[in-house]
Amino acid sequence: MLRDWRFWFFLPTLLALGIVVLFPTGYLLWMSLAHWIITEPGVYFDGLANFRTLFRSASFYDSARVTALYLFFSTVIMMVFAMLMALALQHSRSGILRSAIVLPLVIPPVVAGFTWRFLLNGEIGFLGAWLFPMVGLDVNMLSNPSGALVSVIIADVWSRTPFMFLIFLAALQGIPRDYYEAVRLDGATAVQEFFTVTLPLMRSAVAVALLFRVVDAINTFELIYVMTKGGPGRATQTLSLLGWKTAFQNYDLGGAAALGVVMLVVTTISAGIMFARFMRKA
Repeated sequence: MLRDWRFWFFLPTLLALGIVVLFPTGYLLWMSLAHWIITEPGVYFDGLANFRTLFRSASFYDSARVTALYLFFSTVIMMVFAMLMALALQHSRSGILRSAIVLPLVIPPVVAGFTWRFLLNGEIGFLGAWLFPMVGLDVNMLSNPSGALVSVIIADVWSRTPFMFLIFLAALQGIPRDYYEAVRLDGATAVQEFFTVTLPLMRSAVAVALLFRVVDAINTFELIYVMTKGGPGRATQTLSLLGWKTAFQNYDLGGAAALGVVMLVVTTISAGIMFARFMRKA
C-alpha cells in the first residue's frame, strides 16, 4: 500500500482524523477510567468506579429525561416547520424571503440565547412582560420549570430550523416533475402527492437531517446555559450541562469523562439505528 501513490494523498486526511477525532476519543476513554478530581492529589486508574457513581446518581436520570424531552419535542416541531416552509418555497424565486428564513442560522447560539432570554424576561421582555400579560398569560416563563423547558425548545427551534429547511428545500428541488405529473393523471390530491411521491423520495434527506439533529440536540450547551443555566432546579439540565457542572463545579474530571463516554455511545447507537432504518427503506 505504501508504494501506491494514491495512499500519500489520503495520508494528510488520515493524520488530521487521528489528531482531531481518534486521539481525543481515546483520551476521553482513559479519563473515564481514572480517579481524577482536581481538589484531590493524584490521578490513578479506578476501573469502572466513575460509571458506577454516574448510574447511581439521580441527577443523571433527571438530565437524561430532560434531554429526551428536549430532543423529541424540538425535533418534531423543527421537522414540521422546516417541511412546511420548504414546500411553500420550493417554487419561489424570492431570495429575500429565503434569506429571512435562513437568517437565524447565522446567529451564534449564545447570541440567540441572550435574545430569547431578554424577550421572555418577566419584567422587561417584550413577550414576557408585555405580550403574555396582555393576552392573559401572567407567568414568568423562565422561572417556571415547565415554562423554562418550553422556552428553551422555542429558542432552539427558531435557531436551528433553517438548517433543516435548507436540506429539505434542496431535496424537494431535486425531485423530477415527471413523478408529480404521473400521479396527477391518476387523480391524486396534494396530500396523496406528498405521501406517495415527495416523502418517499426525500427519505435520504430526512435521514441526514435527523442524524445532524440528534447529534446537535444531545450536545447542545450554549443556548441552554445562557438562558437558564439548567434551572430552575434541574428543569432544563441536559446531559451536556450535567457534564459541565460535574467537571467545572464539582471538579470531577473523571466523572465528567464517564458521562461523555455514555453520551458518545448513546449518540452513536441512536444515530446509527435511525440512519440504517431510513436508508434501508430508501
